[in-house]
This record gives sequence, C-alpha cells and structure tokens, in this order.
Amino acid sequence: MPRIARTRGVKGAASMCALTALLYLCARTMLRLAASALARGGVSALTGELLQLLVSIGSFAVPMAFLLSATRLEQADLRLTKPAPWSPVFIVPVFLGVANAGNLLGGLLSVLMGTGASGTQLPENGAALVLGFFVLCAVPAVCEELLFRGAMQGLMRPCGSAAAIFGPALLFALLHGDLVQGLTAFVCAIFLGWLAERTGSILPGMLLHFLNNCLAFLSLYLRQFAPGGAAVWAELFILVGFPLWALWLLYQAWRQGFRWSAGLRPGVDVLSVFTSPAYTVGVLFLLILCIPVG
Repeated sequence: MPRIARTRGVKGAASMCALTALLYLCARTMLRLAASALARGGVSALTGELLQLLVSIGSFAVPMAFLLSATRLEQADLRLTKPAPWSPVFIVPVFLGVANAGNLLGGLLSVLMGTGASGTQLPENGAALVLGFFVLCAVPAVCEELLFRGAMQGLMRPCGSAAAIFGPALLFALLHGDLVQGLTAFVCAIFLGWLAERTGSILPGMLLHFLNNCLAFLSLYLRQFAPGGAAVWAELFILVGFPLWALWLLYQAWRQGFRWSAGLRPGVDVLSVFTSPAYTVGVLFLLILCIPVG
C-alpha cells in the first residue's frame, strides 16, 4: 500500500483518520461477535474477562497496524516521550472537573431523553474483578491515547494543533456509539489532545485517562456492591466536587495570566477537516449509529 505523504495536507490526514476509525469499529464489532460465539456455551467469569481483554487489545491493534503501515508516521509522532514540565496539581483536578461536568450534563440529557444508564456489570469473583479493572481502566487508557492522541493526532499535527486536536477527538466521541457518552468523551478528548500538544507527550494523557476510568469503575463497583446510598453520595461528590474545584483552579490560573494557546502549533482552521469527503462521510455514518432506535 502506498504511503501518504506528510505534504498531502489536511484532506489526506483527515481521510486516513476517518478510515482508521471505521476500521476500528469493524474490528471491534467482529471481535465482539467472535467472543460472543465462543462464550455461547457458557464460560467462567474469568474467561469472559479474558475474552474482553482480547477484544479490547485487538480492536486497537488492527487499526494501529493499518495506520502505521499506510502512513509515514514515525515513533516521534506518537509522542511516547518524557513530557515537558507540567503541573499535575493543576491539570489533574481540572481534567476530572471537565470530565465530570460532561458526565453531569450527559446525565441530565439522559433523563430528558428518557434513555437508561449503562448496564455494565462487574464480576463478583476476585480474580475476574481484578482483570475486569484492568480491561475497563488500564487498557483503554493506554490504547485509546496511543491510537487517537498518538497516531491520529500525530498524523494531523503538520496541519496545526487545532485541527490535530479536533479531528481525532470528534471521531473518538462518536465511536462511543451514544450521544450522551459521546458528549463527555468529546470534551475529554479535546482536553487530552490539548495536553498532548502542550507537553509534547501522550503519557500525561494516559495517566488522566486512567484516573477518570478508575472513578467510573468505582461508581460501578459502589452501585453493584455497596450498601444503601453509598454510591449516590460518592457519585454526587465526584460529579459536583471536581467541577467546582476545577472552576476555582481555572479562576486562579486566569488571574495569573494562564494562556491555553501557549505552545500550540499554528495551522489550518479546525473545520477544514470537513474538506475531506471521507472524513465527513465517516462522521455522518458514526453519528447515525449514535442515534437511539425506538
């Protein structure tokens, strides 16, 4: 397969990102069907989690291999390097505040739309529960950052930071297959994309992604196993506490002259990604899949 030249511009880069996103969707669907077929006769909780692990890793390995083989991406483009100095004391609570503000808004939209909450169930067995934590928290944090903020954003970086952040972020959000979840995913992806550009590394984003997944896992665990209203109070604290903390930190940063655009690479307008027919069609297709039926 011919390699795409870096000079091909935003159309070529956005098209490759869209094709990679659709390939990820196909790989995930096929692997899930295969796992369901293998588990049809009944498997243990541990085996079920092992199958989910294979699905998660395979879903990212296939599109990642395609993107690396079809483009001129190099290791440096993936930003798997030591980050420039950054402030976890500021960034971590601000990111969790942004993420949970999205969750809060998504929850309100879910109520208004009459859609139900996620039906994810955690295994009760100790070993299976530990593996489930790994599948739900660690694997997505590493693989999603590597594919979206690493490979896809690296492919679009020559077009400028704005397009490089926005293009993969929109695909990432729509691949969640749900408009409510996609809202939170989009704001998180924008923040993580900005952080990758600001620090020159996707490693801080992996950490933030992992921490956010851990909070989601904690909520699932408390809903399923905690007595009384422990889950409600914990979720209320997370959903309200982190956004308020983030607002206070952002206010302090604003008073000190903090600039979000510092260190970003100039380039084309964010909406220029839609000059790619493949990207536009891919986004519309994923958007249709997000619309609830019935």
